[in-house]
Amino acid sequence: MLLSIIVTKQMSEKIKDILESGEDIVFKHIGKLDSESVKDVFYSASRISSEAILVDIDVFSGKEIVSALQSFRISRPNTRVIIIAPERKPGDELISSIVGLGIYDIVAEVKDSDWNGIINNVLLSTPATYSQAARWHTGQFINDGKRNKERVVIEERHSGIIVIAVAGTAHGLGCTHTAFSLASFLSRLGHSVAVIEDSQRPVFSYFTNILRAKEGKVKGSYVAHGIDIFALDESKGRDEWNFDTLFREIKAGQYEYVIRDLGVLDSSRMREIYMADEAFIVASAAKWRWHECIDKFDNEYSIIFPLASKSDVDEFSFYTCIKGTPFPHCPNPFSKDNDSVILKLLDPVLPNRRRKRAFFEKLLG
Repeated sequence: MLLSIIVTKQMSEKIKDILESGEDIVFKHIGKLDSESVKDVFYSASRISSEAILVDIDVFSGKEIVSALQSFRISRPNTRVIIIAPERKPGDELISSIVGLGIYDIVAEVKDSDWNGIINNVLLSTPATYSQAARWHTGQFINDGKRNKERVVIEERHSGIIVIAVAGTAHGLGCTHTAFSLASFLSRLGHSVAVIEDSQRPVFSYFTNILRAKEGKVKGSYVAHGIDIFALDESKGRDEWNFDTLFREIKAGQYEYVIRDLGVLDSSRMREIYMADEAFIVASAAKWRWHECIDKFDNEYSIIFPLASKSDVDEFSFYTCIKGTPFPHCPNPFSKDNDSVILKLLDPVLPNRRRKRAFFEKLLG
């Protein structure tokens, strides 16, 4: 089970066995929260898909935790929320408001209980129903009867993992550089990103050494600049794509975006391009290399021209009727220099954010 955990330091000692289970824990926060950080931590948790989240109510005793849980429920309606409420008794206003959110798994034992065993039993059981939580629900709600003006951020997101393929028309044009530029941009936006090597000339192992990358959160990955990097294992045969063999790791990493560095286009890689959610072809805008694009691509693909000027690309488009995007010189793929260009390129697969101001009745239930 993929599990998120938000608990106090004291509770972390009591559920030590669960915390040390390791690989199934996809998000973890240990320690008290203040009124400013409580929403940030729950927002971070909502960015990661998990089957259940354990929340120790003692991380923050103020009413903001109810609002944070409500936002989490909206973002992750299918995640089971289990509230750890040591020593709490029926009639507790805070627990009543939480039950009003449709959260019915309330674990309220004495502090010296065997919390490892209790939580394990809850995780193995079916989710609680309202009839089991009704004793907590007094019908009193925080801010009952008050209207609060809030700024609400609505994000329309693509479901599942977005796969972005990057391939070049020839070696040495900057396919790998482009892949990491895209990944770096997405990482800076706060997205969980992985880059997977599937090119004919593997360089990721060398690349991770140069970057002094550390071991990533998923087996077989390295992390640098907030990006999980999966190098091609040259000791294994090439009967399968690296992307296909890493299915279990991709699932465990809960990535929002996976970028595939496919290397130089050939017939097999063209099939992989077709299957991606978004694809970018890296090409040269030099006139003597236009033939690498003509009769091969049309405006169905986003063609990127590294080191080219706008006038170079405009001339190419005028004579070939194929649109392209100039990618200004930027030696460091992790810099922000080309963010404005990348934003336009990735716009079709980015969350659509709308802000609207509205009045909500704060009847948390």
